[in-house]
Amino acid sequence: MDLSTEYLGLTIENPIIVASSGLTKSADQIKKCEDAGAGAVVMKSLFEEQIRNEDSGLDESAMMHTEAFDYIRAEVDMLHGPRDYVEVIKEVKRSVTIPVIASINCYSAKWWISYAYELEAAGADALELNAYVLPFDSDKGSYAIENTYLEILQGVLEKIEIPISFKLSPYFTSFGNFAEKLDNQGVDGLVLFNRFIQPDIDLEKMENVLRPAFNDPVGFSHALRWVALLSGKLNLDIAASGNIRTAEDIAKQILAGASAVQIASVLYREGLGEIQSLLKDLKNWMDVKKFASIADIKGKLNQMNDPKSDTFVRAQYIKAFTGIE
Repeated sequence: MDLSTEYLGLTIENPIIVASSGLTKSADQIKKCEDAGAGAVVMKSLFEEQIRNEDSGLDESAMMHTEAFDYIRAEVDMLHGPRDYVEVIKEVKRSVTIPVIASINCYSAKWWISYAYELEAAGADALELNAYVLPFDSDKGSYAIENTYLEILQGVLEKIEIPISFKLSPYFTSFGNFAEKLDNQGVDGLVLFNRFIQPDIDLEKMENVLRPAFNDPVGFSHALRWVALLSGKLNLDIAASGNIRTAEDIAKQILAGASAVQIASVLYREGLGEIQSLLKDLKNWMDVKKFASIADIKGKLNQMNDPKSDTFVRAQYIKAFTGIE
């Protein structure tokens, strides 16, 4: 049975990619991911703030809330700086054979673009741009927000030749239109969707706090919808991300058109050994359904190929589904 797939022009042995996380922040940890059976890894993100800090001091006028800024600064202090990040790429490429995708967490089109070339030169097989521009400024319309992403992409395209993917949030007025703009500009792939640390209030301490968003059941279905709507329509690869925890989840996303899936939270909970369990269960499902390869199922039920494609378009309740007028 052939579990190999193509993602960002790279051939990977299976569709499971370990997402950017603490599981992928060092060469030793990435090697463990390979030994556990991962098809590829996305390195822990290099934050734009880290580059700003190295270049000219961390600018506290950055467009973010104070608590968010403090969180990022703590991350900057704990994780690799830009130069160390490059060294990790060099080290890991000497020890693993699976594709290693570098990651930059960014929200502007300046400061860091020159580092994209260094990541390529260090041996990264591809670059994932983990971008989010919080639309809190009422003076900026949707066009200006989208243009920031397009400027980021254009800047990187001018610097490097390795494949580029965008890990995006779902928070766009017309996501299909925006995805098509990115496709036309030359992005090689999309990761759908990003999940963010969310604000919360600690009632006991009476203070604002930030909490991770690991448990997000809505995220899976939202990604499934857009993977199915966009796959086959755009000239790029799509990786699904968000609440993917079982082989059935992986199969659904591939049937919808994903080339691969990115997982992390299930590995935090169950350990890296869960990768082999997922692959075994995926093989068993494919065997029962008489599929010989990932290529046989990819996109089989996306909007273009499924005669019931309205399933992915209709967002409201309908009588045919609920049985209620």
